[in-house]
Amino acid sequence: FTRKMVNGAESASFDEKWIPLTDNEKVCKLILEEGTGGIPVQGSTVELEYTGTLLGEADWTTQDVTECWLSQLQGLDHLKSAFVQNDIDGSKLMDTSYFTEEFCLEQLGLSNKIQAKKLVMAAKRLAKQQEDIPPGMLFDSSSERGKNFSFILGNGKAIKAVDLAAGTMKVGEKSKVVCRADYAYGSEGLRTSKGDVLVPPFANLCFELKLVRSET
Repeated sequence: FTRKMVNGAESASFDEKWIPLTDNEKVCKLILEEGTGGIPVQGSTVELEYTGTLLGEADWTTQDVTECWLSQLQGLDHLKSAFVQNDIDGSKLMDTSYFTEEFCLEQLGLSNKIQAKKLVMAAKRLAKQQEDIPPGMLFDSSSERGKNFSFILGNGKAIKAVDLAAGTMKVGEKSKVVCRADYAYGSEGLRTSKGDVLVPPFANLCFELKLVRSET
């Protein structure tokens, strides 16, 4: 996931400039402007300027598909080895001519037609949201809200990716951060109080963050 995403977003190679913030490289940071202040410690109150955009899921690897999507489908996690054997990545998963009920029954080994239908319908929903809420769409920003985002580092009030990134930034630093859905809003996504979708389920995200302030 991350290497495809960051190399698509920037001409610089992954290894030269992008910094993995997790061992599995599902959250990475690219420093756009160096900061001059200190790095916040856990428990500090931090203030961020931010923009958040959607990345899309077509570049998921097979590992991303099984860990981030298949594992969230009730009663179907046992198909992980079949997905790996058939190399089901994001592009195959969302190819409606490839990922069919027949494929699920014949190639993935499902014997239950209802489960096959359930699996295909879930894949079609994922594909449709790429069209309805396309990659690159802005879903939130501090400038649109008219205020920055403040939270206590490490208290669970920010999504994992933002919390991780803020804990590595110097005051004044501006960085781009990319993350997989399980470090963002996961299988639930994010909706407004009226129920409108801001971030669809399983969405990979990109943030531009600037650490404005940090207080212990």
